[in-house]
Amino acid sequence: MMSATATLPPNPLKLMRVAFAILITMGVQEVASFSTLPSARYPSVVVNKNNAFSSNNDARMSPLSFTAAPTAARNSPSSTKVASTALQAVALPACIPTWAYYSLGHILGGNLGTPIVIPATKTWYKRIARPSWTPPNFVFGPTWTLLYGLMGVSVSRIVKASSNNNIAMKLWGLHYTLNLFWAPTFFGFQNLRLGLIINFLLLSTLGATLPLFHAIDPLSAYLQIPYLLWLIYATKLNQTICKLNPVVGGVNEAMVQADLCASGDGYNDAMLQYDIQKLQATAAKYAGL
Repeated sequence: MMSATATLPPNPLKLMRVAFAILITMGVQEVASFSTLPSARYPSVVVNKNNAFSSNNDARMSPLSFTAAPTAARNSPSSTKVASTALQAVALPACIPTWAYYSLGHILGGNLGTPIVIPATKTWYKRIARPSWTPPNFVFGPTWTLLYGLMGVSVSRIVKASSNNNIAMKLWGLHYTLNLFWAPTFFGFQNLRLGLIINFLLLSTLGATLPLFHAIDPLSAYLQIPYLLWLIYATKLNQTICKLNPVVGGVNEAMVQADLCASGDGYNDAMLQYDIQKLQATAAKYAGL
């Protein structure tokens, strides 16, 4: 059995800072690309009185804002037949980059398990045996938000880079679905070992997906590295918790503690009686009884 004081894996907080810096840099570059507005990219469009658009680049035009023709031109007699209702439209650049939508979608999907995770971390999870290098509960939220955001950026680059990405996207879809099932399995059903199996499947599917991502767009694969490192760390944590909380009679300590926590708020009488029994059993074991 592995000791609860095993060597601490790479510091996840440092990985968060590096990944966050990458995400911010990409956002700055995306915004900077809107600083110049060449006429070829943002053409002018005239709306005539028949509400028809004319443009030198219709495929890339999006008439988002309109500026009325000059007052003198509108009021001149010659304009009454030709351009009495003409408006000039100038396309505006997209204010929100495409990767932001993918990131938001991944973050929202990942937060579906939040109503299950938060109550569990406040009740039975803190009463079971865990290794000394278990991260504090407040780390989980920011870490997963950042990682899901990076996932979205990575996937958006794959979608944008190539239309021949069916296998990569199907593998990613399978991986992401498994990711969403982990929280209900571990925190909802307290099935620690099934959660560990899902973690191994996550590592396997991610390992198969990253080479495909790298072949299409190398940066999309590099953006997944913080997630890969965190997943290795989380798998090791899950494995150690399983060893510290073995299954006895078809149930583990997490299931027992979840039932005790359901008996009442705070430290209730059921918890007290259970803790006394555990202390008596431990004392009898050391006494050789």
